[in-house]
Amino acid sequence: MSNRKTAETASGSRKRKPWRKNLIFALVVLVLAAALYFGVRAAHSGKGGGLQAVVDFGDGITETLPLDTDHDYLYDVGDYVVHLQVKDGAVAFLDSQCPDHVCEEFGWLDKDGAWAACIPAGVYVVVENTAE
Repeated sequence: MSNRKTAETASGSRKRKPWRKNLIFALVVLVLAAALYFGVRAAHSGKGGGLQAVVDFGDGITETLPLDTDHDYLYDVGDYVVHLQVKDGAVAFLDSQCPDHVCEEFGWLDKDGAWAACIPAGVYVVVENTAE
């Protein structure tokens, strides 16, 4: 048996030491912050996240590609064939038969307002929010 005395309040319950209160408070704050972080991340992590790619071929000709469905698109635009790929909520010029291949260096577009262009082929891609 221990001879240690524990502090009791007038109601007979034990007092928690200040460092325990601080530890419990810190753990509660940490759990709430983690829950908030993962909740916001889950709300915005859907494939495509409500985005679409608008492909502009010039002269008012456009095509809208949903970013929530993986798919490959081949476009014959006169002298060139352009290969666009939608994968994991993003779009990219995967291959173009143009002479400089600068369009392929834009990488994967997955944010609202992101764009890429294949100037020789006259193909422009802009990522936009879907209209709901």
